[in-house]
Amino acid sequence: MGRFWWNCAALTDVGRVRRSNEDSVYCSAESGVFVVADGMGGHAAGEVASAIASERIAERLCDKCATMALEQVEERFRTAFVEAGNEILQQAAENTTQLGMGTTATVLLLREDGIYVIGHIGDSRAYLARDGVISQVTRDHSWVQEQVDRGMITPEQAQNHPQSNIITRALGTEAYPTPDLYKGDMRDGDMFLLASDGLTDMVSEERMLSILLDEKDPERCVARLVREANLAGGMDNISAVVTLIGETD
Repeated sequence: MGRFWWNCAALTDVGRVRRSNEDSVYCSAESGVFVVADGMGGHAAGEVASAIASERIAERLCDKCATMALEQVEERFRTAFVEAGNEILQQAAENTTQLGMGTTATVLLLREDGIYVIGHIGDSRAYLARDGVISQVTRDHSWVQEQVDRGMITPEQAQNHPQSNIITRALGTEAYPTPDLYKGDMRDGDMFLLASDGLTDMVSEERMLSILLDEKDPERCVARLVREANLAGGMDNISAVVTLIGETD
């Protein structure tokens, strides 16, 4: 097996309705760490929560994860999410205008040995485009997704459900937040997309895949994805991180 490399780009946009952008993104080709966080709380508190999440989690994962055993990496993910969540709780306790703030966090770690790890909490998403097919890697922590899992509503009904914005797990809501972890092997030509719901609610998976396949260049991909979401209404803040994977013999 060869070694793996990647190109990447990130873009976040306020959208066409909101006055401020409470999303945060992190994108580091050097460390192979990528984050999308979608904050909530009002009075700019959501912006604070998402910034804490993206910065603290990235700091934790950028340190030696490229050479750690996979079990250690997974433990580092869990620790990073707990530390970020506790910092959000502490800051909210110290500033009453930020009480109740929280954030989603979807995090991708790429390693040159061909292993990827994704940590996830909330309803931001990670997708993998491979062999002309796009797959949602993460599963939303949301009330609507729970109803789908129980067979109470269909996936089609979930897309436009009036309670689609209710999330059931987030950073800043409990002392020991538990992220879902996903891992796998990369392949040459893979593309990963991390996205906030301001993108996924506005642009279909089929359209996202079409843009990824048309462009291949991450910078052009994120620009087009954000543009498509705005053209569809831009009802929320929009964030996208795209990575293109290559393998060297």
